[in-house]
Amino acid sequence: MLALLKDAFAAASLKARYSRLARERVLRLLESRAEFEGHADGRWDAIGGGTRSLDSLAKADLRTQARQLVIENPHARNVLRLMEAYVVGPDCRVSAMVEASDHEAASTADRLWRRFLAANCRHFSYREFARRTWRDGECFVRHFPRAQWPPVVRFLDPETIGSTPEAPESSGVITDLDDAETVVAYLLIDQATGELREAIPAGEVLHAKINADSNEPRGTTLFAPLIAPLTQYERWLDTELVARKLQASIVLWRKVSDGPTASFGSTADDDLAIEAASRERFHAGSILTTSASTDLQFLQPPSHIRDSAPLGRMMLLSAAAGAGLPEYMLTGDASNANYASTMIAEGPAVKLFQSEQKFFAVELSRLWRWVMAEAVRLGQLPAGFLDSAEPDWAFPTLVARDRPRERYADVRLVQAGILSRSEIARRENVDPSMMRAELAAEKAKPKDDAAS
Repeated sequence: MLALLKDAFAAASLKARYSRLARERVLRLLESRAEFEGHADGRWDAIGGGTRSLDSLAKADLRTQARQLVIENPHARNVLRLMEAYVVGPDCRVSAMVEASDHEAASTADRLWRRFLAANCRHFSYREFARRTWRDGECFVRHFPRAQWPPVVRFLDPETIGSTPEAPESSGVITDLDDAETVVAYLLIDQATGELREAIPAGEVLHAKINADSNEPRGTTLFAPLIAPLTQYERWLDTELVARKLQASIVLWRKVSDGPTASFGSTADDDLAIEAASRERFHAGSILTTSASTDLQFLQPPSHIRDSAPLGRMMLLSAAAGAGLPEYMLTGDASNANYASTMIAEGPAVKLFQSEQKFFAVELSRLWRWVMAEAVRLGQLPAGFLDSAEPDWAFPTLVARDRPRERYADVRLVQAGILSRSEIARRENVDPSMMRAELAAEKAKPKDDAAS
């Protein structure tokens, strides 16, 4: 009896908890779709009476669809893979640029950065940072200071940053009451209950967002304009596969011109018989001998893939336009293009990759400065290092160039006094100071050998 009472009490508690959580979810849903009129306590308001931007729920829905798309759709996966390879590929690296008298500090900073990347290799990489930003529309990286080198960073899923009952219009991003673009804190919530777990100070989070205005708290996925055309393309492809199966199903139609008695039963009772008529089947290679009154026709749907192929290509062109890439990059098929047309088509894509490289150089520089500030705090670097140091990012080369011919032109420019030898070294992606030191060491080595 006691066990029965305990079970009944537990069931009632679960029912009450379920009702409370459901009501809280409905309340947050209604509050998130309410019109935002600005902070009542602040000195700024939302202006403009045009179309509102996507709310947090719409962006979350697009993010979910984009994640599924890049996993299942080959074209979406190819777009993401190309962006990773061309923007933050294997040649992506950073080095510290300092004054000529502080090369030792620059070498120390580069060594500390490599140690930081090696220690966090399972939790952070340039490619994952860019992939999350494009796929989800934003990326959250939280850094944790430590008493010893190196510091630790972790990615935060966008679902863990969200509104709370106390701040239903914040989208998880708390801003200054007097400035909508100054972030104060990020609300880390429990995904199951929606309750606030921690209000993370803005200085501990690197938040990169795309496809959003500066006063919008959250970003929008890069694949938002690709979801509809790529989904329609998959449906069209399924329809064409069904049509091809129907086209391959050949029906034998036999017409008999001897009157109704030749086609149906010989008597009226046979025509009204309940038993089903036996179906004649002919094996492949069968030879049929009929009278002149029998006509055999093979029927199949009169559709062909060539009739609908332009429609499928139109959908792919729409997806390519949404991604900002030429058609051959989206499909991986350049068979319908020549060298000249390919060179012209890749021009906008090259500019797109360059703009993405500049964007991530700015975003990743924020992380680099925080890591170097931690090195200064722990005494690994001199106190005024960040006052004279800047990160110098190198990204994958986008355009295939004729380097032998360009090197000949560079030599002529050096001889004319237009370019320096250090600039030529930088064009070869090497450190000028390191090259000078190695050349001096190589020149001094024969003298030492001769003296010995």
